[in-house]
Amino acid sequence: MTMYPSTRAERSHDLTTPGAMGKRALLLSFAFWTLVGAFQASNWLLSPFGSRFPDPWRVIASAMFNAYVWALLTPVIFRLRVRLNPERGTRLRRVPIIVAVGLGVAAVVTAMAAVVHGSLVPAPSGRRPLEFSAWVGVWHMGRWYAQHVVSFFGIFVAAIAVDMTRRFHAREREAAQLHADASQLQAERAELRARSARLQAQSAALQAQLSEARLTVLRTRLNPHFLFNTLNAVSALVAKNPHGVRDMIALLSELLRHALAESTEQEIPLRDELRLLRLYLEILEIRYQGQLHIVVTADADVQDALVPNLILQPLVENAMKHGIDRAGGHGTIAVLVHQSGDDLVLTVRDTGPGDGSGPALGASGVGLGLTRARLAELYGDAQRLELVPAAGGGMTARVTLPYHTRDEVRLAADPVATDHAELVRP
Repeated sequence: MTMYPSTRAERSHDLTTPGAMGKRALLLSFAFWTLVGAFQASNWLLSPFGSRFPDPWRVIASAMFNAYVWALLTPVIFRLRVRLNPERGTRLRRVPIIVAVGLGVAAVVTAMAAVVHGSLVPAPSGRRPLEFSAWVGVWHMGRWYAQHVVSFFGIFVAAIAVDMTRRFHAREREAAQLHADASQLQAERAELRARSARLQAQSAALQAQLSEARLTVLRTRLNPHFLFNTLNAVSALVAKNPHGVRDMIALLSELLRHALAESTEQEIPLRDELRLLRLYLEILEIRYQGQLHIVVTADADVQDALVPNLILQPLVENAMKHGIDRAGGHGTIAVLVHQSGDDLVLTVRDTGPGDGSGPALGASGVGLGLTRARLAELYGDAQRLELVPAAGGGMTARVTLPYHTRDEVRLAADPVATDHAELVRP
């Protein structure tokens, strides 16, 4: 990327702008050559031969003529430097051209200076003007020619130095601009990353809200399903056992009160889930009037594990419908909860008829279908719900999900608390 001065002040500082020198450069060149002319005139007048010049202004005019000729040639030589800018691979071929031009220009300037000097400076007394002019011409060619050659190449070298300085400053400006562009790009990339992080956070929040909404819908569908089934059990005993109906209504009221009070939580500790399950099992025991035997076993060290709210009730309901009811309303339902590695395993087994008439593995009844959907929404691929025939008859429903507690969830959500727990851990 090529950088050019963007303002008039910057362009005036550019001494090698193709076409002409800047105004400031011309003024500096004029002032410099004025000083050179004044120095040369002073040198002539103060030399031992100065007394031979009766009119000092003629000597000054001759010296200033020499100086201003080079003042006029300076921008031309600068432009020549631009036109003869030696590229790589052609520098040696350009050197003879530059040397020839320099020698020729010096010869022309020397001849002009000799004519002007001979016209302005009169011949000393005792010499004829023609003889003096010839003498002055030879003197100029012998002494001033070398001086004019040095002047030409001095100006040419100055043009090279100015061009190199300009290029150096141009590269500095270009590097500064590139650095500024790089900093701006880095800032824009940082802003894009921050914006992407915000969008990801918003997306994650929306996904969490969507997941929560789906779970709420599933719970909303599950609660009426559970309520209708329980009311059907109550209505079946209205005529047979009024006293048992009152107990069932009391148990159902307490069960619904606890279930609705915790309806905002998608997961609850296992001990709370087992307490709700026992209320439901007591209702079933009253309904089946001693024909149903229920066993609930849960290890003490898994009581704090989090499980989906009302996860066991649909499994027990499925065992009752496809196991106990098909066996004539009597049998055993065993509920077992234990930890297996990093998983929590919930098992509900019934002693059904054992004729293979239970639901298949992909059964999608209302209770099991909602349970599968809730497990998939909560745990993704980290969960399993299996229905397999049990040894000796009946079916076994097994739910496997990640083992976690409220403390573990809190620590996972709070990195500072996690680090503190790691420090204080014995």
